Amino acid sequence: MDGKNLLMRTRQLLNEPSTSQFLDDRTTYDNLYAAALEFTRLSKCLRATQEITTVASQAGYTINGDFLSLYLRTAANDFYIKYEDADENEYFIDYKPYQDIIWDNDTTAISIPNYFTLTTDTTLDSQISVAASAASDDVGGKSTLTVAAAAFGDVTPGDIVHNTTDGSDGVVVKYTSTTSIDICLFGGTDNEVDIADAFIIQPRGRLSLQFDPPPSTESHTATLYYIQKPAPVYSDYQIYPFAFDYTDTLAMYAAWLYKFRDREPDFGHTWYQHFMAQVTEHKGLFDGAFGRDKSNIRPRFM
Repeated sequence: MDGKNLLMRTRQLLNEPSTSQFLDDRTTYDNLYAAALEFTRLSKCLRATQEITTVASQAGYTINGDFLSLYLRTAANDFYIKYEDADENEYFIDYKPYQDIIWDNDTTAISIPNYFTLTTDTTLDSQISVAASAASDDVGGKSTLTVAAAAFGDVTPGDIVHNTTDGSDGVVVKYTSTTSIDICLFGGTDNEVDIADAFIIQPRGRLSLQFDPPPSTESHTATLYYIQKPAPVYSDYQIYPFAFDYTDTLAMYAAWLYKFRDREPDFGHTWYQHFMAQVTEHKGLFDGAFGRDKSNIRPRFM
């Protein structure tokens, strides 16, 4: 399900001609990305881990930008993470609501924390202002932004990027290194990267994992298992990591969002119902294959 196919399927569903001014590629890609995020959130089909190395007496640690939700649960339905000390002894630490941790006010560091929680990391990463050190023609709508000095350490796919030289705006679609990222641009003079083009990127806000109490020992390892956001698709030849069978599923969600913009939400409701049915089917396949919990899917809209 590459971007070109997804755009075509969405346009066909809405019965809009190629000359229509109602649809534009950027908005359609935005809607399709919203569909991919919701599909992943509900089906829990994409998973990743993050290893966190402790610092003595430090409670908070920034979570990866592709974090979507917690994943692993105990038999009692509590979230947990794995924690390993310097001697490779393993512990499993349960989740505790943030407000309860604040209420308990247990700030004296101990060797192995009792609980963990998630909260918002209120410190945004610094805005990035860079100039391209190499030109890159777009291929199907995607270009590579390369810079001379390491600048992209805090960048995550899905971050917004602005080319202030040609007036285009777009999305980061791939992180390669601290000096190279792939981007898709829209609405500018040429929507690609020329040498010395000026770019601005504001890395997204993140969540923070907080230990309760904080660990007293450095270099322990906590492993966070989580549901991972898919990398966004904003060009012809990128793909979402779902089976091809679900191309129409994403297109129907995107078309349903267009109908909200068109003030006809009821017209698109059947598309949303089909989307939910397909998510339920996909989640059932993964639950059976991986022995997951059979908890009900909770739709955001009805």
